[in-house]
Amino acid sequence: MQYIQTKKKKQPMQVQIRSLEDAEKNPKQIQQWINNVNELHKTRPPPTVQYTKTMPDIELLMQEWSPDVEDAFNQTPLPGPEIDLSLADYARLLCALVDIPVHKVSNKKGLIEALHHLFTLYAEFKDNPHFGRQRVGGEKPSEKVDYMKIS
Repeated sequence: MQYIQTKKKKQPMQVQIRSLEDAEKNPKQIQQWINNVNELHKTRPPPTVQYTKTMPDIELLMQEWSPDVEDAFNQTPLPGPEIDLSLADYARLLCALVDIPVHKVSNKKGLIEALHHLFTLYAEFKDNPHFGRQRVGGEKPSEKVDYMKIS
């Protein structure tokens, strides 16, 4: 897996580099600098990842499951982390449940790429406005969750 950042051509943003004397007496200029840095970060394109082998399209993975599959997931509890599997095998199991392949490549690279794809899928569901009220993992909208809940 290679981390590659591509640059989109946008209008160049002029940035002045200077120092502030008595910075503690110039809160407006400090705030302006913070705003400029935040604006600069907003214009950066998101990082892209090139996988060793082809992975399924995130949009296809987000498609609605058939009613049979929905019923099976609702009736059969998913195994929790207490299952007697290694962490790698448990990760493979979770990827298989959502149709993400774990390709056989050297140094567990395939598993790392599959997990990256799984978390990308999770982030897409979480950020999708269509699922705004119906939260990923079933948590309540007001509940702060910083882990992936599969149940």
